[in-house]
Amino acid sequence: MQTEIPNNLAETDIAPRAKFNPWLFVPLLYFMQAIPVTVVSELSTVFYKDFGIANEPITRWTALISLPWSLQFLLGPLVDLRGTKRRWILGGQLLITVGLIGAAAVLDMPHFFELSLLILGATAVTSALCNIATDGFYIIAMSKEQQAKYVGVQTTAYRLGRLFCTGLLVLAVGLLMRYAPVDVHTSGGQSFVLVNSGRRTLSQGLDLTVKDGLLQDTAAGVVQPEMKAPAGVFGLRVDGDGSVFAKTIFGESKMGDLLVLGPSDSAEPTAKPHSLAVGVGQSGMSPALAWPLVLLACTGLYFFGYLVNRITTPHPAEDAPAEPEAPGANRRNLQRTLLLVAIGLAAYFFMNAVVRLVADFLGHKLSMPGWILPAQDKVISFQVMLAPVAVELIQAGICVATLAIAIPAARRLLTGTVMADAFTSFVRQPGFLAIFGFILSYRFGEAMVSAMAPLFLKDSVANGGLAIPNDQFGLINGFAGVIGIVLGGLLGGYVVSRLGLRRSFWPLAILMHLPNLLYLWAAIYHPAVAALYGVAFVDQFGYGFGFAAYMVYIMWVAQRGRYKTAHYAVGTGMGALCIAVARVTSGIIQSNFGYVTFFTSVIVLSLPGMLMLLLIPLDEADGRGRPAPAAAE
Repeated sequence: MQTEIPNNLAETDIAPRAKFNPWLFVPLLYFMQAIPVTVVSELSTVFYKDFGIANEPITRWTALISLPWSLQFLLGPLVDLRGTKRRWILGGQLLITVGLIGAAAVLDMPHFFELSLLILGATAVTSALCNIATDGFYIIAMSKEQQAKYVGVQTTAYRLGRLFCTGLLVLAVGLLMRYAPVDVHTSGGQSFVLVNSGRRTLSQGLDLTVKDGLLQDTAAGVVQPEMKAPAGVFGLRVDGDGSVFAKTIFGESKMGDLLVLGPSDSAEPTAKPHSLAVGVGQSGMSPALAWPLVLLACTGLYFFGYLVNRITTPHPAEDAPAEPEAPGANRRNLQRTLLLVAIGLAAYFFMNAVVRLVADFLGHKLSMPGWILPAQDKVISFQVMLAPVAVELIQAGICVATLAIAIPAARRLLTGTVMADAFTSFVRQPGFLAIFGFILSYRFGEAMVSAMAPLFLKDSVANGGLAIPNDQFGLINGFAGVIGIVLGGLLGGYVVSRLGLRRSFWPLAILMHLPNLLYLWAAIYHPAVAALYGVAFVDQFGYGFGFAAYMVYIMWVAQRGRYKTAHYAVGTGMGALCIAVARVTSGIIQSNFGYVTFFTSVIVLSLPGMLMLLLIPLDEADGRGRPAPAAAE
């Protein structure tokens, strides 16, 4: 039997490690690991929304460029072919820096959506390779006792890196876009009508701003009749006749007209103001400038971290290039890896084409326009000379041809190798179907919410969103989110360690999905911004709490066989694929049925994952489920 397999796939004994201080490199490595992942998969949804891209293409294409993390376990052999883990980490961080600079540079260019997707997709591939090296380095640089001691530091640093992007960076953009209220006064006994907490008041002067997606006075309440604002407002203009315009990245759009009551009127305001004194409001920075500046600042911080890592990251003796066990082993491992990646991509695009064609057919039959392929013959936004259905059919045909060539070739190269045994043994383990169903369904609802929640918070009130400006969005995630996810993650790990997986799984799973009810409540009642801090806290706390049980189970499953690291990679790869499918599904449902139906469907689609808890094997010897620690996702 051939034994050409990366060193990290099988569990082997190693020589005693030299002692290094993990505080010098573990927190920074995992904080930086989170930045490209979050920028590509989460932050991009926020700035694409500010740039006017619709929800469905945002969720569909950001799910696509996030695929490298789903296929990360297939890319593992590449890291072991040449060089050391340390060189892969530092080289990857340098390339990620270049990618982030490129993404920021194209945001103000024509076809920015397509260009930024290409750059962010390439950055995702680099990040996936860098993540593999980082996780491998974590294992070889420390003893098992140190790995156990610092796994909490590792995961907390990663989560803080994620919330640094979704909280502080978005807050910075919001502060740059913040604008001064417009001072408006009427005369001749005419008054504006305002409503605040159900109370109706009159005023002859207003300080106009947009809050909660509506035109409001900064202190007195919502201007009547209500005027709904578009997303991404960074300035207001009021004309002398009372016309109100919102400034967005698309220019100025009219929100409505200010109406007043006369001295003897008592009904709703219907009259145009006779004499209106209007101050000049100072606009904020356009998103087309604010986002590139903030992304460049983030890149500068990331590059500084790279320079620090060059000094603080140690040189463990175990971090040496793998020696090929047979002539040509590197070339054959590379061929196997590329064939497996080609199979994964072809399968994804084939399923994508089939789903879109079926949805188009049902959309015509059931009169659901959101399911129908766009009438224009375009791929992303590039004009092609083919109808949309023909484009999907050609895509499916190319994928079938690729699979027909790649699958037999991969079978020939993999048959009889330890690499093949490492991957197929995961499928052969007892209870695989239940494990597979659990991995694909447990996080499905949570992944849908994670993809759509930022769009829900930022979308206009007219579209069913909450129209939260970026500064408040950043504070919600950066304050309530950070506290919630850190407390939830630490407490979830503590509960599992004390009660064991069997006894703690159901409570943790329920708390993970509880925030779905709060989002449904927010979609129905559109609460004040203050309430959203509580929603964000419960959301992130529940995620950290329930995710701890999920990760412990994946680690336990990985240790049922010989190839522990490979099985862990396969399990997390399947989980990442679930997230990609959930993101695409979320865009389709929301674009067709709106936010209320979307969050209702999230609750329904969370039930299979809960029911799988009744079927998955939990046969650990002591009933407590305490697997050895593994690298953070």
